[in-house]
Amino acid sequence: MLTLPVPDFLALTSGESIIAFVERSAHSAGSEVELTAHGTRRSEELKPAYRRWVASPPADGEWTAIVEEVHPAIGLDAEAGSSRHVLDETPTRGDILLLRIIGPDGPVLSDRAFAARYSSLSSALG
Repeated sequence: MLTLPVPDFLALTSGESIIAFVERSAHSAGSEVELTAHGTRRSEELKPAYRRWVASPPADGEWTAIVEEVHPAIGLDAEAGSSRHVLDETPTRGDILLLRIIGPDGPVLSDRAFAARYSSLSSALG
């Protein structure tokens, strides 16, 4: 199970992002995990455009994630990677999971959209 703060969960389930910041070695590439939301973040932790999600409820339904890749968070270039997540500052501890999200109606992103996000993110990883 992968439990994330509500804003992070909403970013993934809306297709806004394909990454999650997690504790080191919490998940491995190729695994499938149930995705759940619990708790929130302080609004200051989020970019201004996403602060509205602090008080939002999580999306309904069953959500799963396929862990495509795992990278140390320190490997995400803070400048190049800043547009790939909703946080105001890029975490430097833990891991980054590149996730393919599947919701109640199937994959959140089309194959083409996911490939574009994946490729864009890969260029920001050191």
